[in-house]
Amino acid sequence: MTVSRLRNSLATLSLMLVVGCAHNPSLNVLGSYFPGWVFCIFVASLLTVALRFLLRRLQLEYQLAPLIVVYPSFAVLLCLTLWLILFGVR
Repeated sequence: MTVSRLRNSLATLSLMLVVGCAHNPSLNVLGSYFPGWVFCIFVASLLTVALRFLLRRLQLEYQLAPLIVVYPSFAVLLCLTLWLILFGVR
């Protein structure tokens, strides 16, 4: 591979990686802009707490495996789902 072809390939690769930075999901909260992931983590945390109370109320929490793994997994699942719904590819 020649040097110019290698240089062109690296330039193309770097441009392809930078294209993903074109969209910056920010939320305007009382005049201050917050990144979208902060909002998603906050809402997912609240939903996880609500899910915990629901599972305890229905007496299904005892059927879950180690709770120290289950609830963080719920939080990550809810956070990523919110992210895809609110800020996914349009």
